Amino acid sequence: MTDEFDEIEPGRRSGAHRQESAASSNVGAISLVIILALVAVLLVVAAINIIFSSMGNPESKIADPPASESASAEPSPSESEVSVADDSITVDVLNGSGVSGAAKKFSEAVEEKGWTLGQVGNYSTNLTDSTVYYNGDENESQAKLVAKSLGIKATETSSDFEADVTVVICSDIADRGPESSEGGSD
Repeated sequence: MTDEFDEIEPGRRSGAHRQESAASSNVGAISLVIILALVAVLLVVAAINIIFSSMGNPESKIADPPASESASAEPSPSESEVSVADDSITVDVLNGSGVSGAAKKFSEAVEEKGWTLGQVGNYSTNLTDSTVYYNGDENESQAKLVAKSLGIKATETSSDFEADVTVVICSDIADRGPESSEGGSD
């Protein structure tokens, strides 16, 4: 049986003749979508890795020198203010300023003054003024001496930190580094 579409005049097209779809053309499109999806996933994973690696603590990769093992017989402070560093006090130095290397500079000053250096690293804070935190009233006088030795004005009691004394360096003093003072000398 024939119809009008089977008898086409030369040079004239009529009707809707469609070519049968080839399975290979669909496979190509699907392959392209899969490849683009994989590239997108790899880009997202790479971005996440970059973000997390930038949040890491670059100062933790620096080897800390061993703490001084000298056993000095210093009297326990009887006054509210002391003038000698107690090497039994552990002092953590945390960089909350975002200035690279600030915690390292201040931690070296803490060791030079005679305290036992604890953790040195970064700290996330919205504060702009550096503060020396102490854990327990018995550490208050040493915290004040640490603050005075480093040129920090504020001291505050806090149980948020594990060390006896924790120095949080903020943007107010991070660029200038620790101040030289007579406090805490051996």
